Amino acid sequence: MRRFEAIAEHLHALHQAARADGLRIKRVIFESTYIPKLYATRRGAFIRASIRFMQTRPWIRHDEHYHMDFDMPCKRH
Repeated sequence: MRRFEAIAEHLHALHQAARADGLRIKRVIFESTYIPKLYATRRGAFIRASIRFMQTRPWIRHDEHYHMDFDMPCKRH
């Protein structure tokens, strides 16, 4: 379970850092069967309230890694 605690802490830290820069996490692509394990961590309530997970099935397995999309404007030159 320590690995899910670490992932939860990582998601929390990235959320905080994004907010400090005026950004937000748009979504996280993560194996859906593992999401309840994140909810069971110390940061579970935060994750449930603040992190949006991809709702559709990913095109490749995400059971050994995860992706994060940030909602940030694209600067045009």
